Amino acid sequence: MQCRHLLIAGVLACCLAGHQSGTADTAVAARAIQLRDYGAVCDGATDDSPAIERALAQARKLRLPLLVPVGRCAFGDIIRVDGVALTGTGEGSVLYALNWRRSAIFMSGSGPSVSKLKLTGAAAPSRQANWEATKITIFGAADFVIDSVTIEGAPAASIQTAKRATRGRITNNVIRNSLSDSIHLTDGASQILVENNHIEYSGDDGIAVVSYRNDGTRVSNITARNNVVLDNKWGRNMSVVGGQHVLYENNFLSGNPSGRACLYIAQEKPYQTFSALDVTVNRNTFQYCGGLISGHAAAMIYSDGEEANDNIKLTYNDIIQNGLNGVRYFGPQTNVRIEHNRIVGARTPYVGGAVPGVTVIPYTGGEVGYAAR
Repeated sequence: MQCRHLLIAGVLACCLAGHQSGTADTAVAARAIQLRDYGAVCDGATDDSPAIERALAQARKLRLPLLVPVGRCAFGDIIRVDGVALTGTGEGSVLYALNWRRSAIFMSGSGPSVSKLKLTGAAAPSRQANWEATKITIFGAADFVIDSVTIEGAPAASIQTAKRATRGRITNNVIRNSLSDSIHLTDGASQILVENNHIEYSGDDGIAVVSYRNDGTRVSNITARNNVVLDNKWGRNMSVVGGQHVLYENNFLSGNPSGRACLYIAQEKPYQTFSALDVTVNRNTFQYCGGLISGHAAAMIYSDGEEANDNIKLTYNDIIQNGLNGVRYFGPQTNVRIEHNRIVGARTPYVGGAVPGVTVIPYTGGEVGYAAR
């Protein structure tokens, strides 16, 4: 466990490094719109929404970033980042939502970015589902960036896509205590990199790719790598519930007190999702996930019968358990390979037996699992 803590500390230090100010930040500040110049008080109590709106309009007009100063800049309504850059100096630049019902940043247009900020605010009484309570919602934006942002206590998801957002980067963020998914990619999202994020105590899935049939198309071309997802309160640490061309590589997933899987690849009939197609899960570490009551193993691949998952590869992962099951698979599957995964401490390494379309090749030696970077 000491090694694990050292490993996590090193990764968190890398995540937080993006929040440090330096020469680049000084250059941005020199050519940025200054929020205080537009009437923001940033005392944590005054509603600075009108000042934020005025400053964003000017930033958009002049094609300059808007700089949030050190301080707690409170807001009472949605912040709309339409093709503009909203940035701060790190965790000291706080956007505090006075009203959890209207606590979101909406990103839209071409090239919007949110970076080097801390997002927090008034706590919601329970988990929410609406976009307005999601900390950052990406509405069809293209070439968007969310980088080096700390998000705490989101009433709904912390980051969620909508309306076929595309070509984005969600990188170097720290997310804690989201009441719903921490990073939720859905509604036809495509070509998105999710990298070097640190997630703790997620209220539902830590990182999720979800494709509903009503969306009309699968989420596609997603790469999630070098992420750390710890101690989910509910849901799975990482999941692909429908989706295609997905790569989950070199992630560290540990702890799921709710008894759910670290990794979950599925087609779910009750939620009317697509099946998963062309998903590769390579060189990750999964530990202390699953439950005997829930039936989840550390890693789970299943379809409840409506449509088979196809071309799924679970390879060279390190699965460390404490009496719970290693990998479980069941339901219609085609071209599923569970290959060279090292499984230690599991009650049963593989649960599923002979399932048509599933090939299991046990671990025989060699390097596997997550490596801190």
